[in-house]
Amino acid sequence: MTTMDLTKTPPALATEAAEAIRALNHLTIGLDHKGYENPAEAGATAYALRTLAERLPQTLDQLSTALVRFANEDAIRMDDGTDPIQAVAECTGRLAVARPILGQLLAELATVSARTSHMGGHWPADDADDEN
Repeated sequence: MTTMDLTKTPPALATEAAEAIRALNHLTIGLDHKGYENPAEAGATAYALRTLAERLPQTLDQLSTALVRFANEDAIRMDDGTDPIQAVAECTGRLAVARPILGQLLAELATVSARTSHMGGHWPADDADDEN
């Protein structure tokens, strides 16, 4: 496990997370699925994605809290001239709607993670045994 770099800004960390998922998508693209060496790697990926889904609700809550704080401090100026209070209300409402959707995502990924945790590849000796 890597250590957390708490010297980075929230947008820098979120951007790195998004780019890591983009790299994962590129590495595993295609019908041959050659990005995964074996079923255990697919399982480890499923577990990591489950962990990501487990952590996102807190991230969304903290984003919502920050937006409300900025609104309460009258620290927001909208570049399009709209009311910042309305914009914050819309954003926090959408974040609240996203939370149960993340719960559903987590439930599905938990099943995938649980099932793939029991998957492994065949050892070369297994293939030899099959031939006998």
